[in-house]
Amino acid sequence: MRIGCLFGTFDPPHNGHLAIADHMRATQGLDEVWLVVTPQNPFKKDRLLTADHHRLAMVRLAVQHHAGLVATGFEID
Repeated sequence: MRIGCLFGTFDPPHNGHLAIADHMRATQGLDEVWLVVTPQNPFKKDRLLTADHHRLAMVRLAVQHHAGLVATGFEID
């Protein structure tokens, strides 16, 4: 199985994230693209993020109707 990973804070996840992930899967011959919710981004230190578990829940909802896209929180676990 070929898996690609798209890391991000996803605060909030949006159609652009899904379009990138779908494009990765289609053009790179991937079986799945994992959208990996990350903790505080060093480039966004001055920004308060939505709680990790809420961002992961939003990504799970966003990918539920996109075949081959998977939400994961292994970076925040």
